[in-house]
Amino acid sequence: MLWLLVFLLAGFLPVWAQAKKPSQALQQVMNRQEEWLEGFDRELRDGKVQAHEWEARAEALRQFAATRAADFKLADWKDDELLALAALYQLAESYEPAVVAFRQYLKINPNPKPLAGLNVRVSLVRALIELEQLTEAEKALVETIRDHDGPESLSATYVALYKDLMLAQRDRGQLPLAHDLAVRGYELAETSKRQRFVAPPLRESIQRDQLVFAAVGIALKEKLGKQKDAETVLRRVRNSELERQPSLRAFFDSELAAARLIGSPAPEPVIQRWLPGQGQAETALPKKLSDLRGKVVLLDFWAMWCGPCIAAFPSLRDWQTKFASRGFAVVGVTRFYGRSDEREDLSREQEWQGLQAYQRKYKLNYPFAVGKMDDITNDELYGITGVPVMVVVDRQGNIRYIKRGVGEYRKFEKRIQALLDEK
Repeated sequence: MLWLLVFLLAGFLPVWAQAKKPSQALQQVMNRQEEWLEGFDRELRDGKVQAHEWEARAEALRQFAATRAADFKLADWKDDELLALAALYQLAESYEPAVVAFRQYLKINPNPKPLAGLNVRVSLVRALIELEQLTEAEKALVETIRDHDGPESLSATYVALYKDLMLAQRDRGQLPLAHDLAVRGYELAETSKRQRFVAPPLRESIQRDQLVFAAVGIALKEKLGKQKDAETVLRRVRNSELERQPSLRAFFDSELAAARLIGSPAPEPVIQRWLPGQGQAETALPKKLSDLRGKVVLLDFWAMWCGPCIAAFPSLRDWQTKFASRGFAVVGVTRFYGRSDEREDLSREQEWQGLQAYQRKYKLNYPFAVGKMDDITNDELYGITGVPVMVVVDRQGNIRYIKRGVGEYRKFEKRIQALLDEK
């Protein structure tokens, strides 16, 4: 163990000695990020790693940024060094001091250079959203858009921030506020995508976000009793937006299905077989999802052949261990596909044995709920168009969160904790 400690100190002590200013520390973090990205790309091309493995390195980078930021006191810096420290805080996901730093910078520099001022205000809005200070975030975003005309490349950023605000208000149960943000966000996206000099990738990003606004807005209208308005908007989107861009039809349908599920009772999945988790007694298995009523339940939709699904396993194991005593349960939802991560054309019994081996391989301490061969009922019930997808159900049996894809597990854990704290 001593050689390991010497190795680590040899790697970190010179870095600490060099960082006398926040800008130097920020440069160290950026250099390390670039170095790790380049190395990871090489390993990816050589087949030594899979894409989902970047998640662990991103967490290490966040911790590195937190260590660098901890070397400085916010009150000791101003101007560009204050901004560098704020950037370090954001990379470390330390949003409270980041907000203080951005506000302090704007107080000292009420009229900064246009682009610098815009970047500071945009970063401030992002940090406020992360802290769920949503009223302040919305006020800051509206003022930024109104008072600071920026390059058209920022249009996609403004639209994305409106989307994050809308989703945050919806997740807090503020449906009328979320609905208003959906309407305004849709209009902002419509204006933004018509600008002449928006690059095609940014225009596509804006189009997708606009469909998210439409999907969430329709679902919220339905929940608020505005059924006719919802039908009108749905016809308009299908007859105009999707006629012009049919490639996005599946994306919109998926977003609409997910938006309608949020806040609604979780459908009962169709399960053929249950597999207890590692170290779990078979007698503890539920027979159906409703048997877990009273607990916060995370349904992880996955498949053995899905490489990215593996990225979530460390977090799922950790959450099951950490929160089980508080009334939390993870259930891995899959179905018989006739194949595994290693073989094709498996019989049902061979695949069942493969699932058990897979569970042992990754030391998964939560049960699998396995659907029938070629039965897409559960996918249709939960709007699943691809895996991985996480669905979180509250103690009352209502769907509260849906997460597609990999990453942001620390943020997702905070949502789980908030649900566990609810009475």
